[in-house]
Amino acid sequence: MSEHPTSLTLLGSEHPQTIAAPATFDLILREIAVAKESIEIFMYVWRSDKIGNEVATAVLAAADRGVKIRIIKDIGAFLFERIEMNRKSLFNRPLPTLKRIVYKLITPTFPKTYVKDDHTDELGHKLIAHPNVTVDWVNETHTKYYLFDDRLLITGSINIEDRHFGYYDYMLALDDPAIVSRFRQRARGEVPHDPSLPVDFLSNSHRPDGSVFEIKPETLRLIECAEQSIYVEMAYLGDEEVTAAFIAAAKRGVKVTFLFSKEANIGNDLNYRTIQEIHTAADVSVHLTETMIHSKLMMIDDHTILTGSANLSVFSMQKSEELDLIIHDHPALITALQDVITKRLAASPPVTSPDQLSHFRPLLAALQQWHQKKNPN
Repeated sequence: MSEHPTSLTLLGSEHPQTIAAPATFDLILREIAVAKESIEIFMYVWRSDKIGNEVATAVLAAADRGVKIRIIKDIGAFLFERIEMNRKSLFNRPLPTLKRIVYKLITPTFPKTYVKDDHTDELGHKLIAHPNVTVDWVNETHTKYYLFDDRLLITGSINIEDRHFGYYDYMLALDDPAIVSRFRQRARGEVPHDPSLPVDFLSNSHRPDGSVFEIKPETLRLIECAEQSIYVEMAYLGDEEVTAAFIAAAKRGVKVTFLFSKEANIGNDLNYRTIQEIHTAADVSVHLTETMIHSKLMMIDDHTILTGSANLSVFSMQKSEELDLIIHDHPALITALQDVITKRLAASPPVTSPDQLSHFRPLLAALQQWHQKKNPN
């Protein structure tokens, strides 16, 4: 795998508002419809809403025609499925009493987002019961990918839920059996990360022989090695070492730019506390957008891209299974990303003073950080 994959596509870059979800789900539904042998879906949130049921209906039809389906589903995401939006999981497993109490205690720290609809968990039960469908329940994972016939890998930051049609995200489609083979090798821990490859995978994973956390060390290394610029578009912040690394990079003259949600769906106070700390300590550029940033992207010196499922939070950096792609010197992808970034920054006013970032609630920021560290899913 000495060259870039045969097809590496940034999904949604042509959308007028650079929203990735329409192109992503169009591709996913097309590929589910034509899959011949196997579909594998590893998902954090899979909500029982419009798109959640559309994807489930398509997967069920594929199973009916004999395609082998493997679904790897995080149970910790039930927290978000049942507190936010329509409060419905596609896979509606019963919750233990203690977990219901924890959810009730945490709910007041979430923004009010409730929407009423008539969706049910019927399709989830049908999928679980289907003879061609295997469901593996996992915890402390945040990975998101689709794999079709061991040929096409689609991965990035989008969950299966309607609200991503109004979010900023990044999703990549890699249509190349060689890179899928490399992905499998990396996922099984058979080969180490190779920084000489133009495209490789970084993962946090919980394995029988011990947990492996690759993403934070590589994130810190990339920040420390940056010479000219770092662009950061990230849903959730808060890992102290990563915060310190950004400050150090800016102080040595690297141009550090953040695109930041004016109001995140969760962890908003911690986000503001973190970005204010960085902005106060060093000369960085911060842009606030009205659109919810669900992206997980760093671009270093306009030639190295780190993107996938991992946030720069304690949960992603230190506790959760994650999947990121690291891509070097891919001119077409860099150009597509730069176009998206330019449009998003142009629509997002710059912060002119750290005082604009001071309206967070310190107690709630501390509680949000505690929740990530303790992760009581």
